Amino acid sequence: MYEYEILDVFTEKKFGGNPLAVFPAATEIPDSLYQSIAREINLSETVFVLPAEDSSANFRFRIFTPVRELDFAGHPVVGTACALAARQSENPYSFVAQLNVGLARMDVRMQHTVWEATFQVPRMPEQGPPPPSPENLSRALNLAEDEILRTGAYSCGAPILFLELASRDALSRAKLDLALFQEFLQGYWAQEIMPFFREEYRIHARMFAPALGIPEDPATGGAAAALAGYLNDNAIEDEAKANRTLSWEIHQGHDMGRPSLIELEFSVENREVKRIQLTGKSVPIARGSFLNLS
Repeated sequence: MYEYEILDVFTEKKFGGNPLAVFPAATEIPDSLYQSIAREINLSETVFVLPAEDSSANFRFRIFTPVRELDFAGHPVVGTACALAARQSENPYSFVAQLNVGLARMDVRMQHTVWEATFQVPRMPEQGPPPPSPENLSRALNLAEDEILRTGAYSCGAPILFLELASRDALSRAKLDLALFQEFLQGYWAQEIMPFFREEYRIHARMFAPALGIPEDPATGGAAAALAGYLNDNAIEDEAKANRTLSWEIHQGHDMGRPSLIELEFSVENREVKRIQLTGKSVPIARGSFLNLS
């Protein structure tokens, strides 16, 4: 029997945030089954927890969408950390997770009745090539061209195309045309789109990732990490002048009826992002088991 847990991540309320399946002791599961199991569960991500291969880490996390393995994603890291903490007697509970992109230190603590995890993103943002034209992107999202203010593509292990929109209303009205998406982004570096609207240090965002088998994602930590690169490169003048640490709230999933909150903090030195930290809560929802499938 292969035991797993389901948690709602980046929320403190059941049936909010982003659901996640975690196999907390996956050593006996043949790795040839990971993708099939993730497809069977059919959540945005499923995590298999294994012994670390790096002596500096305590665990290894392998992260799968219904269609492929990911090198990095934020909500699986946060949710898995909370699931592991709940199995321990320590509060707070700290450990190092080995991801495909590097090592991430996890600090987990009980906040009232739910676990909250904070981790340092192991890879700083990389900027991608120039995105497709705003004209084409607006058509793919059923928006007017002037509703897209700026675009940029960044990655902390998962390439994301960011579209900064002119209004919260435009964000709610955005509707992905899959045929145009495939036409305009065919062969482009980033196959996931995050349109967002910002007001001061609060971000309202949505995420479309059909290439990963995810029509819309209610909470995307990997995108939140990469967003630090975009926000730094498009900082207001006063911010751009000084070394600084900035904190942002990223609200996602509201238009799906699964509200989520991702806390993003990043530090900048000499106009370069030097540290990114993500924080989020998780709520356990269910436990189950797969029969021995080998």
